[in-house]
Amino acid sequence: MYYVYLLWLFLLSLCPISVPDSIPIGMFRTKCHDRHFWLSVNSNFLGHNFRFDVKADSEVQKVSGRWAAECGYTVGLDSWGDLLLRVSYLACLVENQRETEFQLMVWFINQDVNEQEKSYPLLLACPLQVPWAHRELVCEQNYMEVSVLKLLPPDNHISTAWVTPAPVELGEGLKEWRVVFRMPTLNQEGGMKEETVPLKMAHLLGYHINTTNSRILLRCAYGSKLAYMLQWGETDVEVVSATILYKLKWTLLTVDMSVSCTIGQARIDDSDVLWSHPHDPPTLVHPPFIEKGLKLGVGGQYLSECVAHQRGYMIHKNNRTLEIRIPFGAEGGIIKSHVIDGLYSQSYFVDVFLLREWEDTSLSLTQQRMFRALYIPHLPRSVTLINKTVPSQREFSISLCCFPRDVSLRNVTVAGQPVLWEEKERNGFRLSQNPLPNNTYMYLFQMPFSHPLIRQKYLGDRFRRYTLYGVFSFILFPDGEIYNHSTTVEAELQDVVLPKLEGECTVRGVRTLAYYGNIDSSEWSLYVGRRRLDWELVELGGFSLDARELYLSLEVPLYAPGMAYEGLGLQGLLVSVLVSLVHVETAEEQTHVQRCVFPVRELLVCLPDGRMVVMIDTAGVSPPVNPKHTALLDPACRPLETDHSRALFSFSIDSCGTFTTHDGDQVIYRNEVRNMPPFPPHLRPLSQSQPHYRVPLGCVHPENGNRTLAIYLPSHSPTLLPMKHTGKPALNSHTRNPESRDQKNHSLPAVG
Repeated sequence: MYYVYLLWLFLLSLCPISVPDSIPIGMFRTKCHDRHFWLSVNSNFLGHNFRFDVKADSEVQKVSGRWAAECGYTVGLDSWGDLLLRVSYLACLVENQRETEFQLMVWFINQDVNEQEKSYPLLLACPLQVPWAHRELVCEQNYMEVSVLKLLPPDNHISTAWVTPAPVELGEGLKEWRVVFRMPTLNQEGGMKEETVPLKMAHLLGYHINTTNSRILLRCAYGSKLAYMLQWGETDVEVVSATILYKLKWTLLTVDMSVSCTIGQARIDDSDVLWSHPHDPPTLVHPPFIEKGLKLGVGGQYLSECVAHQRGYMIHKNNRTLEIRIPFGAEGGIIKSHVIDGLYSQSYFVDVFLLREWEDTSLSLTQQRMFRALYIPHLPRSVTLINKTVPSQREFSISLCCFPRDVSLRNVTVAGQPVLWEEKERNGFRLSQNPLPNNTYMYLFQMPFSHPLIRQKYLGDRFRRYTLYGVFSFILFPDGEIYNHSTTVEAELQDVVLPKLEGECTVRGVRTLAYYGNIDSSEWSLYVGRRRLDWELVELGGFSLDARELYLSLEVPLYAPGMAYEGLGLQGLLVSVLVSLVHVETAEEQTHVQRCVFPVRELLVCLPDGRMVVMIDTAGVSPPVNPKHTALLDPACRPLETDHSRALFSFSIDSCGTFTTHDGDQVIYRNEVRNMPPFPPHLRPLSQSQPHYRVPLGCVHPENGNRTLAIYLPSHSPTLLPMKHTGKPALNSHTRNPESRDQKNHSLPAVG
């Protein structure tokens, strides 16, 4: 139970500080806590400058600096960032009513940017909720305090009337008081020296000493003149070892007023904030030592064991050290985000207090209350990316965490392009912000594999890799800093439909249909034979290209590059076209060979293996010539096949009467087809005349080097041209490298 009086007219008549302003609702919060007043001011209410003033009778004192420390006042920020004033019940200017009721008049002065001040008076009143222990110690942010129950006279003076030492302010009653300070000697390990000073001298040295009806009080700021430091493991401890001496009539009474406090800051240990204290505080414990209780609080509230366990708070003994462990970022503290050299970091602030109780041989019960604002600055924190992607669902699903409330996602860039929130429905991506139990939250980002900003790469065997290159930009409040987090997420899925090749024969040549599949067509190269299709080849061969929605149509004319000639017979010329699709990265290949037979009347083929294949047509010859009666220069070389007008010959260039001539570095192989009836001329019937019929044949090959395939009409063979020419091929006569893959078979057997 606590009482707060917001007084107006009454205070206006008593307090000359300034005219009080109306108290805004919800801007002030007060609490009575064990031995302290707690007053907090909402951070949104704080002006350009602000302060606390306190008043008792006609005295008005600004709460600041050394006066605040020596008089029991602490000003700082609490775990929510609000301004906090914490005042000891035994502080200066506190009205003590029988040590069970305490009151303090506080003025909050708020100043705006124009230096206009507004004053808000608050009368704090608290009852004593927990009885005083024999000895009570306070380790505040800015001071140490000890209060001890006054000693009774010895038994042999029990009948002596007790004279209560007068308060310090009266002066005369304390003029004989002395304070004995003990400090380590520099030259003697473990040795102590004593220095006794009058009470007024102790005041000048920064020690506030006072009495109440039942207690004696000593308070001082950290770093006082007669304090000394101890190293306790990794913990620094400041000690004031003091005894107060005062005379009660003829009895000299002594009171041990020693106090020690941990002054070391918290440190990070793994992922915990570690705050260490001596388990048995030096100069304060006289073994045997019995721990009677430990209670941990945050933000002015004690934590139950259940709540502490849920938050991960732990207290345990490690050798002679008492360790308080708080997970970094645990509930009850404040996380502040920063960007340092482009990296995300966090600082963590938690305002904690610890109540310890123990008994030893000298005192029945000691209570120690320790207050500390633990601060871990600029700890690098990696953003955790959780890849929740299930490839079969065909979308990326990634979570980024964990962010405090001062971080907000500003935008997302994928593959260098900003993802526009207003287009999220149309583009199919989703973004959600999900809270977490520890007062942080994470972002869930989902984007389909099919989005144009997702990179796709074919891996082979129908597997495809989808890659999301994302940059998540966060804005930090209130400073507006920007933190960019880059991430790359990949997923593999066997979902590729490979291109398919089909072919057909046309009047003009061979057509191949290349169906695209579901991979970007730019990832595939199209080959005709073993030559990559490009515009030069298209123009050279007279190819026809037609891009349709589902396929690409490619027509290769007869006798064009890429056409392979596999056989020549009376049925026609057997040709084939090998078309290949080769993936540019994996070299995976899809091939199709389309064979077609084209009817021909006449044809001369010069093969690289040194043979000639020729078909002649005697139709229209006058007088008529029976193709069965035709032969080469060697009359024994007769046709392999004939029909009513055509004859097919196949022979080696070094046979059948073939002769050679030379033209530079070329050799021309010549022969001819003649009309050769099957009976000698002198036996031919006189009634039948001998028709004069001859068809010159010729092939040109290099003197030294690889022979090539050439196709002519017999009427345009090289034998009809001057020797210095190789002959003008008809119908796009074509020469090839005999080692090319599409010319494996140049024998041109007759088509059966």
